Amino acid sequence: MNLSEVLNPAQAEAAAHIDGPLLVLAGAGSGKTRVLIYRMAYLIKQAGIDPYQILAVTFTNKAAKEMKGRIEELLGPGLAPEWVGTFHSLSSRILRREAETLGFRRDFVIYDSDDQLVLVKKIMKELNISEKQFAPQAVRSYISGAKDQLIGAEEYADRGNNFFEQQVARVYTIYQAALERSNAMDFDDLIMRLAVGYAEVPSMLARYQERFQYILVDEYQDTNHAQYEWINRLAMKYRNLCVVGDDDQSIYAWRGADIRNILDFEKDYPESRIVRLEQNYRSTGLILNVSNAVIKNNKGRKGKELWTENPPGDKIVLTETIDERDEARWIARKIRDTRAEADRPLRDFTLLYRTNAQSRALEDELRRANMPYVIVGGLRFYERKEVKDVLAYLKVIANPRDSISFRRMINTPPRGLGNVSVERIERFALSEGLDFLEAINRAGEAGLTPTATRSARTIGRFLADLHARIDELSGGEIARRVVESTGYLRDLEMEAAKNIEAETRAQNVKELLAAIDEATEQKPGEESGTGLRAFLEEVALVADIDRWDGSVDRITLMTLHNAKGLEFPIVFITGMEDGLFPISRAMESPTDLEEERRLFYVGITRAEEYLYLTHANLRRRYGGAMPCLRSRFVDEVPEEYIDQESTVRRLDPSWSGSETPQQEPGASPFDSAPESSQMVQTPKGKVRISRGQRVKHPIWGEGRILQVGGSGDNMRATIQFSSATKKVMLKYAALEMI
Repeated sequence: MNLSEVLNPAQAEAAAHIDGPLLVLAGAGSGKTRVLIYRMAYLIKQAGIDPYQILAVTFTNKAAKEMKGRIEELLGPGLAPEWVGTFHSLSSRILRREAETLGFRRDFVIYDSDDQLVLVKKIMKELNISEKQFAPQAVRSYISGAKDQLIGAEEYADRGNNFFEQQVARVYTIYQAALERSNAMDFDDLIMRLAVGYAEVPSMLARYQERFQYILVDEYQDTNHAQYEWINRLAMKYRNLCVVGDDDQSIYAWRGADIRNILDFEKDYPESRIVRLEQNYRSTGLILNVSNAVIKNNKGRKGKELWTENPPGDKIVLTETIDERDEARWIARKIRDTRAEADRPLRDFTLLYRTNAQSRALEDELRRANMPYVIVGGLRFYERKEVKDVLAYLKVIANPRDSISFRRMINTPPRGLGNVSVERIERFALSEGLDFLEAINRAGEAGLTPTATRSARTIGRFLADLHARIDELSGGEIARRVVESTGYLRDLEMEAAKNIEAETRAQNVKELLAAIDEATEQKPGEESGTGLRAFLEEVALVADIDRWDGSVDRITLMTLHNAKGLEFPIVFITGMEDGLFPISRAMESPTDLEEERRLFYVGITRAEEYLYLTHANLRRRYGGAMPCLRSRFVDEVPEEYIDQESTVRRLDPSWSGSETPQQEPGASPFDSAPESSQMVQTPKGKVRISRGQRVKHPIWGEGRILQVGGSGDNMRATIQFSSATKKVMLKYAALEMI
């Protein structure tokens, strides 16, 4: 295998490294996945390493599948390492093998974020903890954060926390007990149980250290503390750990990622080799110049500078707009004009934003322009109500101790088993040590009414029969029997005659049945009875980005966080305003501000050919319109790399920007400006306000009023100063007439 023929010198150096720790600092678009693939192929073919001794950790299921496929293309079918996957999928696989060693059952179910939230709310209600005072999402987040730090419920309760954390500790203790009683784990448990298990059971750790003598980890900058321990305990013996990542793209501190893991790699492994991948194969030279100029403002980084042999390309376009509607209109026009000039498909265009809420105005305008689009990170297929309803039945059949799924399915469709009946069944199951199928088949003993008892026994016998036959029936057959026998699909189809939404829901159920059929079809040589459980696990671990199909011809909308790892020909980064990007809560913390800058760097480096930045002078938030300042990140881009445009009409004849397009009725609150002048009280005294009036501001200097809108205390003005255009509330603006 001649690596120099297929890799550049730095890539080849990383791929050919065999023994000892290796840190690959891989810049955006520098071919890090290619390096990982060739490194594994080199270990197997050139160094003679058994593929079974190689462990590769990726951050998406999609990346793992592609990686294995590309290795098999190089080496041949069946020669790719078997253990390639995400932290969660690999952990689940090991935990099921080691269940008896670690003291739990191997048929555990995995609770997704919705299941976790339902359980947290249930426990808070039992403990009389107000959801208004303590948001359940925040409680769930704190529990997750504790698990990321490998802090169990008992240790968390002993820490003497503040009042909020004391309430979290109460919930955490019962939450964890409920998971164990339900034979369930949440996402964080998958990592924590294994990391702690390695420390508590040295014999198990020793087995896996021998098995995985060569470990590769992608996106190492995004690992949290639990994942760090998970990896480094495995690598402790042979120290053949190769980590690939980019400290300049560490953007997940809010969910526990610790950039110190990559920054301190050399402290953990003093003998490590470091290889920098700085040649970019994705973007134009000018886009890379912009990214380098921005990221060099961060202090917490190892340092590298991207370069490319690609053409220099066009300057980036920075566009000032009136408000978020005007911003969306400008983007739609730019897409329309670009397609007309260059015949570009819609899939070439991607709109990125800092927060999900920004998509509304963009979606509205794309619909008006009749431009198909897809949102990555919206409601996932497996999060839809009808899909989760059917999955709840399947989860109870697979694991009759799953309390959250039992509560969801037992009265869906309605069968006369309300909250009182369900609570009596739950108490009876707990007191008698029964699973829920056993409990509902003895519903009479639980204190249910005769009618409720008959209903419970009917569904109980049906589910118990499927549970007993789970090893002989395919997952698809079990799912079909559920939707047919319960009448769930029939009810939706009857309702569909009157309700288009019900028709969509019925189609979703049919799509689910097809997916289960495909996933659980028994292949030649495979054991029966494993398909349904494997499918349920895959559903729990699937990520938004795993289902995104970039080949469909439609515009893509997504948050900047979701865009990481992807690339697009034409990128729009919208909402470049202080308080929005960078987000307001990050502006007072140097550490948080650096992460926001890294997020901007990620957005810039998604673009292959063209990059557009847009910002609005006014943005509606929380029911009101607020003036905005251009993002400080924009000011870090050298002027020679920018072409500036604006949709704001200037009255100053010296201004030579683009002509303002005709605005639609109601497009801006400034459109209804009074023609005659008005006297307005400001902090500096009374000021005569009219279009064209020159005014002075203590910070921005002299300017000219372009537009006026509103009345009374809500009166606002758009003012062109020498440095920027500002929207101000006249009641609060310290303006003086000139």
